[in-house]
Amino acid sequence: MTRIASKFGIAAALTLGMISTAAAQRTPPKTTTPTTTVGVSKGEVAPVKPETVTVTIRDTVRMPTVYKTDTLRITGATMTRYDTVTVTEIPGWLGRGNGVYFGLGAGSYYPSAALGTGQIPGYAFQMNAGVDPAGSPLGVRVTAQLARPDESQPFAGLGARPTIMNFTGDLKLRLPMFNSSRFPNFGLYAVGGGAFVRGQDVRYQTSATPTAVKTTVIDKGSENSWGWDLGGGGTLSLGHKRELFLEARAINYRANKAYEKAHQLPIILGINWY
Repeated sequence: MTRIASKFGIAAALTLGMISTAAAQRTPPKTTTPTTTVGVSKGEVAPVKPETVTVTIRDTVRMPTVYKTDTLRITGATMTRYDTVTVTEIPGWLGRGNGVYFGLGAGSYYPSAALGTGQIPGYAFQMNAGVDPAGSPLGVRVTAQLARPDESQPFAGLGARPTIMNFTGDLKLRLPMFNSSRFPNFGLYAVGGGAFVRGQDVRYQTSATPTAVKTTVIDKGSENSWGWDLGGGGTLSLGHKRELFLEARAINYRANKAYEKAHQLPIILGINWY
């Protein structure tokens, strides 16, 4: 039995070998052609191409919101205070003028005392210039005035119609009485200072003396005198730095020791431009 099995094993092995040889003869050998040629010399190492790998890591961090509360406790009685603030805005075009100004005016003229016998009321023209500083009630003003009273009938034949020129330098005080929100356009002021008077063909009343009674004489030609003036007026803002004014001033002087003191009262209506 052993010999028979050995014979069958040898026969099977020979059969398998013949089948393998036949298959090998039918299938041609596979040839591999290299696609990349790398030249490497003796002793050199072929370079390796580096590769870059980008790794993005996103971390989400959540932080809790922390609220801090401070508590302030005040002990004692509670006091409530009420403040009332009233803000009144005046349009810019209606604001009062400040700074340098120039004015023109005209009005009536009333002579009295030494002038009251030989002259009767007439008219006057006025030109004034001054400075009203912003934020200050005190300013300065200079005025030139031409007065033309009429001569009274009993003394008209003594000479020509009289002419009186008044030049004054004054301090001007703006009063804050009407400077409020109820009357934003109105103002008051006072003026006072020295006067230089130049009269021509003016009739004066002489002073009474123990030996002479009062009489009226004419001072022909020009006569210069010094005196003072004091008065005041009111203003109305017209807007755009224009101001309407109405004023009355007493201008007093003495032309000669032999004459009584002369009094003048011009009442002028005019406009100031700032």
